[in-house]
Amino acid sequence: MQEYGEPDAFGHRKKASVTESLSNEIVQRTGEETIVSDLTYDLRSGPPDFIDKLVASTFGNMAFEAIAGGKSGLMAAISSGCFAMVNIPDPKRGPRHVEVETMYDTEQYRPNYANKQGLPVFLTRAT
Repeated sequence: MQEYGEPDAFGHRKKASVTESLSNEIVQRTGEETIVSDLTYDLRSGPPDFIDKLVASTFGNMAFEAIAGGKSGLMAAISSGCFAMVNIPDPKRGPRHVEVETMYDTEQYRPNYANKQGLPVFLTRAT
């Protein structure tokens, strides 16, 4: 495990990010652009739970398998409730939009947990 920075009061140094290291290696070897995103922080600003870890590790393995298989232009996703490798959306389509009014309690700044029966686990009502 790579470490960097000065040791703290307990002699521990910061651990290098595996995703950053992998991203840098991919860029160095292929010249292809990569994007690293810490979804746990972006989505919730909290520590990862079991589902976060499951999805992240599965997406990472799927991406690695695609790279190892010589595939490009794909991204790991959850489609119709299942893990899938899908085409990267055309940027001409613009950003996806989420129905904030129905999906979130804007007074309490949290997701709306009601009326979810029959909806997929991830990305409900996103267009």
